[in-house]
Amino acid sequence: MSHYQQQPGVQNPYGYNAPPPQYYPPSMPPMGPSGPPEQALANQGARLGARILDTIFMIVPIVVMMLITMAIGRASGGATPVVALLNLLGFAAVLVFYEPFMTAKYGATFGKRICGLRVARLSDGQNLSFGAAFGRWAVYMLIGFIPLGGLINVLSCCWDKPYRQCFHDKAASSVVVNRTA
Repeated sequence: MSHYQQQPGVQNPYGYNAPPPQYYPPSMPPMGPSGPPEQALANQGARLGARILDTIFMIVPIVVMMLITMAIGRASGGATPVVALLNLLGFAAVLVFYEPFMTAKYGATFGKRICGLRVARLSDGQNLSFGAAFGRWAVYMLIGFIPLGGLINVLSCCWDKPYRQCFHDKAASSVVVNRTA
């Protein structure tokens, strides 16, 4: 008799020949009234590794898009405004939507997922909304235009207590935690 078949005399609690529901473990320990526990917080090395991977994941599609548009430009007899516009739009789409979209939808970018991290709301541990994820990313980008601002921003998680937040995390009321903590 298979796992999903009804055994004689036993009522299937999931309905007629239905498989049992899937179990999805919580993505992080429950947050207390004051945020995540210390062991759930991401370490700075994993965060740096995730940022390096994410930079690579953003550069590759941009380079591919540039190669494709250069080939289109050569085939059409030279650089045209359309080719330049396609490059600009592709660059903007990758830059603007990769991190906010992935953070809101999955709680982490590819780099963070590989490094076992996720971004969560400080208040309850859930994924950020797209607006909050976009705001977090925008603060990260804007601080980077200030001389030494970007460096101070990413290093601020080394001395921030108690949640190891960078300035862009504080702006979005987010925290970076271990995925399996």
